[in-house]
Amino acid sequence: MFHKNIPNNNKDIIRFLAKNFAGTKKVRNAILFCSVVIGIVAITMVFGISVGKIQAEEIRLIRENGTASSGRIEDGTEEQYAKLKQLDYIKQVGKSIFVGEATDVSEDNAKTICNVVWADSESWNFFLKPAYTNIIGSYPQKKDEILLSERALKKLGISEPEQGMEINLDVYKGVFEHSKEKFKLCGWYTDSGNKLAIGYISHDKINELNLEKGPYTLLFSQSNHLSRSKTEEKLYQTLPMKSADQKIYVSDTAQYTAVSKFAGGYELVILGTLGILCGIYFLVRNVLWISMSEDIQNLGLLHTIGATERQITKIYRKQMRSLMLKGSVLGSLLSVVILVLMIPEILGFHFYQEMGGNTILSFFRPWILLLSVVFVNGILWMASEGVIRKITKLSCIESATYDGKMGDRKIKHPGKLVLKRSETGEMFYIALGNIMRHKARFIITSISIFLGVLSFILMNVLTNGCDYKHLLEKRPDFLLAGEFSEFGKSQGCGEEYKTREIDVDPLLTQGDGVELLYDNDYDEFSPISQELEKKLYEIDGIDWEKSNLIEGAYVDTVISKKGIRPYDEGLSNLTNDNMVEGFSWDTVQILNENQILSIKKYVQDNQLNIDVKSLEEGNGVLIIHDHMLTPEQQKLADKAIGEPVYFKTLLSKEDAIRRKEQNNSDSKEKQQEDDFLEKESETFTLCGYLDRQSENFPEIHQSWHGEGNLYYFISEKGFQKIPTEKKILTMELTANPEKEPYVKTQISELISEENKKRSEMTEVSMDEGTGEAGVFVICKSDLMQQKKTYMRGNRILLGAVSIILFIAGLTNYCNVIFTGMYARRKEFDIMKSIGMTDKQMKLMLFGEGSYYFMCVMGLLFTAGVAVLVGVKIYMENKLSYFTFHWPIHVMVGVMFSLVLINVMVTHFLSYYPKDI
Repeated sequence: MFHKNIPNNNKDIIRFLAKNFAGTKKVRNAILFCSVVIGIVAITMVFGISVGKIQAEEIRLIRENGTASSGRIEDGTEEQYAKLKQLDYIKQVGKSIFVGEATDVSEDNAKTICNVVWADSESWNFFLKPAYTNIIGSYPQKKDEILLSERALKKLGISEPEQGMEINLDVYKGVFEHSKEKFKLCGWYTDSGNKLAIGYISHDKINELNLEKGPYTLLFSQSNHLSRSKTEEKLYQTLPMKSADQKIYVSDTAQYTAVSKFAGGYELVILGTLGILCGIYFLVRNVLWISMSEDIQNLGLLHTIGATERQITKIYRKQMRSLMLKGSVLGSLLSVVILVLMIPEILGFHFYQEMGGNTILSFFRPWILLLSVVFVNGILWMASEGVIRKITKLSCIESATYDGKMGDRKIKHPGKLVLKRSETGEMFYIALGNIMRHKARFIITSISIFLGVLSFILMNVLTNGCDYKHLLEKRPDFLLAGEFSEFGKSQGCGEEYKTREIDVDPLLTQGDGVELLYDNDYDEFSPISQELEKKLYEIDGIDWEKSNLIEGAYVDTVISKKGIRPYDEGLSNLTNDNMVEGFSWDTVQILNENQILSIKKYVQDNQLNIDVKSLEEGNGVLIIHDHMLTPEQQKLADKAIGEPVYFKTLLSKEDAIRRKEQNNSDSKEKQQEDDFLEKESETFTLCGYLDRQSENFPEIHQSWHGEGNLYYFISEKGFQKIPTEKKILTMELTANPEKEPYVKTQISELISEENKKRSEMTEVSMDEGTGEAGVFVICKSDLMQQKKTYMRGNRILLGAVSIILFIAGLTNYCNVIFTGMYARRKEFDIMKSIGMTDKQMKLMLFGEGSYYFMCVMGLLFTAGVAVLVGVKIYMENKLSYFTFHWPIHVMVGVMFSLVLINVMVTHFLSYYPKDI
């Protein structure tokens, strides 16, 4: 074992002995070295990719939303602001004041430039600034300073802004009061989205406008682990509200949403983290644990020939330090190369561009690498210290004969007849005996391999289940709907879907009926005209049985004060009459029998106070809203059931044209009001209010809907009582897959032709020369193409995580078999000396590996299946589009890989026993 020329110097002797001791453990140390490298790379990659992806998604969502805040309270008070500051589950709070819209300085103030807003330092730094890019300058401090977005500057005709240049705007306070203001441009920024841009002013300017006392819009962000519903519930219970209709708007934080899309929620992230760290822990520890007996024996010999405990400790620690240093260096280098060079190259430029660029999306985190090095080396250090503690506790003789079972009671087996077994059976029997000699090691090792394999399978399930393709597959092949008016588009309405996440309803809007129908507010108007509908039916390749038509009409609502009060307290107080007429046009959608039955089941399952019977019989209407009622308003809604409501039709096209001519006439005589006829429906009863954003709400698709107008569900029988023709509001078309490209071309041509014709129909629009609103289409194939790079990038990232977990799991299995056999070389020599052939040796070794394999498979098909079922239930509750598939192919691949490793290692060890 040792060289004959041993130097007579303690330090040199220890260095010499450590080097020679390591020389006798080349194979074991090589395995341990690989385990350290793989452990560091696995942790750095798994957590680096996960953290990088989540943070990039978070920033992307913040920029798309235009704010980092997750909640707001309009018309807020100082008392509410102070209370929010005190709540431990609210991270940040800020306040802002909305002044009004600003237009260009012209005779008719035709062009709306931006909204004018003041924000305090907390709102700007925590919520608004993170949502913008390319910020030049700083927030306004002087009275005449203004900070504008590049979109607002372009509307003003400024393409090359300069700080200090003069900006003239006509600023509105409310509907009628406005004043011309001169500002100096103190900076500008880039924002995203289609909403009206924002111009920020100083607090001194707010004082000048006499708005220093509000009303405030309070902005806040809750703790990332809290969901929207829990936060909202807590706030309504805690905050003093000004009135029953003061609303608290809460959404999930950007980080909560990003984590949910990645892994369903924080609970699964924590469990996954623990599982992966346990797998890496056993990957490194198993190698040293299995070979511990031989280490103790060899070090015991040194103890016997006179080496002190301190010298033995130094020899062993020096060897481990060398392994840790080399493994850490190589593991760190591989991590940097993979995360900084390889993965970005594989992902490609377009994925980075979609995620916001290199500054946002990066996977290498030095602190994660540092923690992984400390974690892996800490495991190795603790395991090596365990060996040292064993040596110090044992005598020279005990350590020299140590086999890992010291102190075990010898069991005498009584002589008994044993049935003769085949050669293979005998070898497998011996293999079982070898395994059972170290039961604890066998069980713990099997569990560690199981954890590694299960982590890989779970990551594969999440990768496939969270793929955006499942969300897109739920979309219709073609969604056709009416566009908003030109006026509505200028306010950013009707185009929200272009910059919104694809898991959000594309027809959810902040616009109201006026902005929708401003250019075509007459009764005969149908978003999908009869002529267009007829031409669509002539297209070969559309499966009309699987397609869905959303039908109904646009109407004026006349409802009792008690009926409208839950939705709009101010409207109910405008008149002393019992019946109140709205200022905007509302939507009535017809439900078929199956949809009414689904509503009925939902109401019964949730024990809601809704009059479904009247809806079925055609005597009632149901108001559908997008989470617009406060708890107090919901109480009022329950009391509003049975209240009267009826509808007025829009003007006929002929009357609408006469109205326009009258409004444009210079003659006062012609400007006298005509009696324009609005037909009235029969009176219905209000069946109640239903929140479509509630959990398990039936999947009933709608036309344009949102907080801007009332949306009614009505039965076919009920709609017949409204004196208007049924219109197609929206079409959801399904095409035969092989004919989809042809259908897409035909629909695009028809819509182009239809929109050209409507643009020339200027008789009704109040804006001279403006035609009627057209039709737009959202094609699933276009969305698939649009998200192709994003989905491919996600698959690559999650696939990389899956692969490294798979490698770690297989390495653990390989290490267990290889190290276990390596530690028993003397035992194998004895077996061969008493007559065991190479074939028998191979069968025995294969048998030992097979028992590990069977134990791991047993755990996988019992505990593993239970975990998969739990993940399925959890993810389906957390992510609406999650699609679970049993990972049969993956499990078969894992089984094949484990068997292959067993065969290869067995073959190697049986043919090359001397080399190890």
